[in-house]
Amino acid sequence: MKHSKRKIRRGLKMDLFSNKQSCCKAILRLLLSHVGLFLIVCLYAVLGAYLFIYTEAQQQQLATLNKQGAYRVMNSSKKYIVLDMFYQSRQNLTADKFKQLAWNNIYNFHNYIVKAATELRYDGTNNPVNDWSFYNSLIFTITTMATIGYGYVYPKSFNGQVYCIIYACLGVPIMLVFLANIGDFLANAFRYVYSRGCCVVCRIIRKKSEVKKSGQKPKSVFKEVVGNEPYMPTQEVQVPITVNVCVLALYLAVGGVIFVLWEGWQFSEAIYFSFITLSTIGFGDYVPGVSADYASTSIVLTIFRLATTLIYIVVGMALLSMCINLIQEQIVAKFRWLAKEIGMKEETDEDIRIKHKYRKTLHEVVTTPAGKDGNECQLHNLEDSKPIKNIRKTNPKGSGGGLVFTDLTQ
Repeated sequence: MKHSKRKIRRGLKMDLFSNKQSCCKAILRLLLSHVGLFLIVCLYAVLGAYLFIYTEAQQQQLATLNKQGAYRVMNSSKKYIVLDMFYQSRQNLTADKFKQLAWNNIYNFHNYIVKAATELRYDGTNNPVNDWSFYNSLIFTITTMATIGYGYVYPKSFNGQVYCIIYACLGVPIMLVFLANIGDFLANAFRYVYSRGCCVVCRIIRKKSEVKKSGQKPKSVFKEVVGNEPYMPTQEVQVPITVNVCVLALYLAVGGVIFVLWEGWQFSEAIYFSFITLSTIGFGDYVPGVSADYASTSIVLTIFRLATTLIYIVVGMALLSMCINLIQEQIVAKFRWLAKEIGMKEETDEDIRIKHKYRKTLHEVVTTPAGKDGNECQLHNLEDSKPIKNIRKTNPKGSGGGLVFTDLTQ
């Protein structure tokens, strides 16, 4: 009886343990998905924004007091200069002495203005310093995680600088994982769209040639399994460099139009800002939300602009990474082809098989035997379906080279 109860308890414990494992796996699967990583990045950025607002509040209050003190001194100096010049004008002074006195007052006043503007944040108004608004704080956290770093807002307190180091050490890897995840998704989607959209004409021409040769109606191009299509498989199609460059230029142009309308920049300046930001260079000479007067706009419009700007930056960084990776694939493939052509690398049986698979006739249509379907045609004898044992490359004089298939298995 006791033994059976122990078995039941063990069974219940095992069930609870397995349920906990399944729950943990489900949570991890959700967190590592596209949506999960996006939510993690958003939550980390928002929490970081509030952290820096709280940390830099005392430093910002001190900057406000210094600025307001400079404003009061400035007003007092202006009144003093006016009264002093009025008093000196009633004295028996020569014109040269009066001009020298006026010049000294103006020179001292000018030096104090420059010092107050550079050291005390004086801008001619008595408004409080608001560097760490939620808008600026969120821009700061996102650019820190993305290693852009505009530099127009930065922590000045000791605690803020320490928190910034810790925040960046955790935030940069999170952003890199998110960008790699999104970049991989965009690359697959872009390759799929290019293969199923731009290359569909090539597939249709191929299908028509098969109909003429075999007389059989082949399967529709749009019903093929994506990634394992009989002709030009999606997983093997490489997006040309020109297409990647055009996509990047179009994305930069879209950003240029957006920032021209919102920030009042020139189109060339907006394009420059978009590229410098997406490439994570981030000089900080152009910053969204600084040149435009967002204080006069509604809260809803400000939030919309902020969200659109951040999404444009994050998606653009992933898109730029995707295009660079696709261009890298093309360059590597070109160098491998060049190495084989000049004899630096020997061709494998797989390379020769691929050449035969994509062999073209005089009509520039890939040769396909009757009963076969595009890439499903392997290296077999096209008449009796016997495999080829040896493949020998020939290059007779006066010809463009080719393949000779010999020693068929008996």
